[in-house]
Amino acid sequence: MSYKSNQSRNPSDIWQDFIAAEQKSLSKLGKLLTSAIYGGYDNSVLTLFFADEATCKAAKGQIQPLKDKLKSRLLCDRIDFRIGSGAPPPASSNQKLDTKLPKMGNPLQALNLTEFGLDKKGNPLAQPVLESAANAEKGCSYLYEKLNQRTLYLAGGEKNTFKVSFSWRMRVGGTRGFAELLLPALHPVFGIPYIPASSLKGAALAWAEKHHSNKGEIQELLGMLEGKTAKAAKIEFLDAFPTKPCLSVDVATPQWPWQNPEQKVIYNPEPHPLLTLEQPQFLIGFCPTTAQYADKVEVVKNWLKNVLNTGGIGSRVSGGYGRTVSQEAQLAHSKSFDFELWTQGMYGSNPPAKENHYQGNPEFRPTAIRGILRYWFRAVALGLYDAENCIKLEELLFGKLGQQGKISVSTRINPSQGKDPYFYTGKIILEATEAKYLSLIERCLILGSHLGGVGRGSRRPLHLLNRRMRGCHWFVDGDSLPLVGGESQWRTFFKSVIDAFKAVQPSTKNYTSSPGEPGNKKRQQDVLDTNAQVWLLKDAVLLNPEKVKNWQNEGDRANVKGAALNLLYGDTRFKGVSGGSGNANVGGDLGTPSFVWIKSIFPAIGEPYQVVTIFGSNHPDRLKFATELQKQGAILVYGQMSSSTQPPSSNSPQPGPRRRR
Repeated sequence: MSYKSNQSRNPSDIWQDFIAAEQKSLSKLGKLLTSAIYGGYDNSVLTLFFADEATCKAAKGQIQPLKDKLKSRLLCDRIDFRIGSGAPPPASSNQKLDTKLPKMGNPLQALNLTEFGLDKKGNPLAQPVLESAANAEKGCSYLYEKLNQRTLYLAGGEKNTFKVSFSWRMRVGGTRGFAELLLPALHPVFGIPYIPASSLKGAALAWAEKHHSNKGEIQELLGMLEGKTAKAAKIEFLDAFPTKPCLSVDVATPQWPWQNPEQKVIYNPEPHPLLTLEQPQFLIGFCPTTAQYADKVEVVKNWLKNVLNTGGIGSRVSGGYGRTVSQEAQLAHSKSFDFELWTQGMYGSNPPAKENHYQGNPEFRPTAIRGILRYWFRAVALGLYDAENCIKLEELLFGKLGQQGKISVSTRINPSQGKDPYFYTGKIILEATEAKYLSLIERCLILGSHLGGVGRGSRRPLHLLNRRMRGCHWFVDGDSLPLVGGESQWRTFFKSVIDAFKAVQPSTKNYTSSPGEPGNKKRQQDVLDTNAQVWLLKDAVLLNPEKVKNWQNEGDRANVKGAALNLLYGDTRFKGVSGGSGNANVGGDLGTPSFVWIKSIFPAIGEPYQVVTIFGSNHPDRLKFATELQKQGAILVYGQMSSSTQPPSSNSPQPGPRRRR
């Protein structure tokens, strides 16, 4: 086709046809220009954009052959090679200029061009901005396809690459970005999420230095810099891009933060939206700098695979992020538990509206398991140690910013096939650096699975209330689990919990603390101290959630809710505040969690029963509820009945030492 016959065609289309023909013929130009982005053609000047300097420089070396081949299609006096993400071609004189903002082409553009919304108090909202970025990324499929083709080309084929999939979410980067949002790493040219080559190399180097015996080979393959001595790497890592769009808005919601300087744990849930990559798959490529090192790519590839299959990558790994589908146990001691979970729904950044006007986006969240373990850890620890030592032990086990904890929690989940309720099965994997840490966190898991649930509705058994699903039920399998409804086994279990804590951090004192009062920032962490009670109430007709055939017809029946919940709901002295009636000091209120937990248990041997935990049972209203439980035949397996009729002081005291029982 001659240049004249092309004059009536769009230069962009001519360029795309040319590239397609060159790639089809497997020419050198076709390979070099695979990742080139058309930047415009004006006054016989063709502009091309490249992702990095190396690719741009290689293309410049072929400028004359490129001009010669283009001559019959597109006459170019000059070809302008640039580094960048490209720009829309200039409008021709007969085109009408568009005065609107350009269509978002990638997440980075969306972050910079989208305005913040405002909440009811006039404060800027981050979530709409992050959602715009995630929506913009959905249109990047073609870009991901091209970048993965580029990775295959630069790596020299599939033999020098591998794909890795992540089971839940991941974040790499965590840098401060637009408007001080904490963002994942976004490519400076393409504006899409990626794993920088430097991050991959750093992870592989750290693993190799710890596990590979030949230090000389490590330096030879990955390079080194010590003082004035430097050695270039023989195996290069390439930036890794997802194989398809995966950017998603998530949320971190600390519900029980430590309040300093008072050193109390208060109820103050604050959602913090953040961008993550949801179940991403990456293509990771390597490139030997010379042919003689081609056979060493497999060595370096295995170093990185070991990192991904044991420790994961990115931030919040101990909370379930950045874990690969095939990940193995990372720490020296580990134990897994099969579990089943029936739930009204676990939600991230998009929960259902209060009146259920929309369904929201439910998902199983491994962070909820870690959160409930931390909750029950505090419930025990605050009764054994003062606040300062409790904080130190918590940070030792669970970690803190910049410090890896001694334990790790991960899950393997089968996705829910339905809703109302959502039902999940899977495994919980507990890991620890030492056996004593594993024993402690295992006790916390068993405690949490017997006293309450996980996620939304964790303080109530699964049931229907006003035609809406409420509460949750979960079952953790293990030796002699669930516990039978007898006093002896339960008291032995509580002793084993205390012993596990003292094996990690000795304690010769016990402490008491108040669960606080109803109201904003007045409700404090529940503690299993002398002012807490645990009751067992047998219920021979209690119906296991797996045996409920139709939740809309049966979910609000007495045998589904159970005797303890029927007692709580059936008396305005005890039920949570709703419709102007109820008692926030027992059943809670909006913004005030209930002081009573109720959990249904279905042991393999013996009758089903419900476990009722009352925190701050010395309060007169909660003492009345305990008395009613006793009248119904409940057995007290933790704590003691108090004759106190005086409510705790409105100024809750600091936890103080008391005599051991």
